[in-house]
Amino acid sequence: MPTNSSNPDSTGGGGFFPNTRWSMVVAAQESPGIERGEALAELCRLYWRPVYLFVRQRGNSPEETEDLTQEFFYRLIDGELLQGVSGPERGRLRSFICVVLKRFLSDDYHRRMTQKRGGGQIVVDIDGPSVEGQIKDAGSHSVDPERAFDRRWALDLLDEARRRLMEDYQRAGKSGLFERFEPTISPQVEQISHAILADELGMSEGAVKVAVHRFRHRYRECLISALRDTLAKDEDPEEELRYLLSLFSRA
Repeated sequence: MPTNSSNPDSTGGGGFFPNTRWSMVVAAQESPGIERGEALAELCRLYWRPVYLFVRQRGNSPEETEDLTQEFFYRLIDGELLQGVSGPERGRLRSFICVVLKRFLSDDYHRRMTQKRGGGQIVVDIDGPSVEGQIKDAGSHSVDPERAFDRRWALDLLDEARRRLMEDYQRAGKSGLFERFEPTISPQVEQISHAILADELGMSEGAVKVAVHRFRHRYRECLISALRDTLAKDEDPEEELRYLLSLFSRA
């Protein structure tokens, strides 16, 4: 499915994948091996960090955690973990993956994973060390695994929205402008000087303010679009966004 910078609901995910992540999970069940592998790679790219973090905080070693994360996504796409659940009415993808993950870990997969990374099974790159620092932080603040899962999910969602926004600007031939404006969607937004940006870009300060406003508005559109991809049709993305952002304001 081609993407279009004028379409805020575009996922930027490539040709095979449907518009929503729920549709991706469901459609992958009926897909040929190659397309199923593409779905696995895309889902793992988007969601492996919260899964890895949850598994790791259950007391598994980094090596065990990486293997279990691989196996979880493999069995999710294979359909084994979706038995008895019929469609996108499942609700929030975030909540669903967490529930299915707990069920996966409660089963006896440790002893059954004798052919992991072999026998033709697809292997998706997982950068475990990039998450290890968060595990220490979570432990030092007594964050339970489910809360840590949701926080990591939120961080990856924000990064996905940033990626979509970057692709919009790249398609428009404005990569340099994206790099200049990207700090305005960071927590340090108040430190960004419109006057300095105007001088660097050869624009008036008023024009920069308008451009930054549009940039941040488009970022929010990308964020809401990314949220919709993980929700059932009747769920409010604004409510989900409020919940995810609240995870970073609580003591």
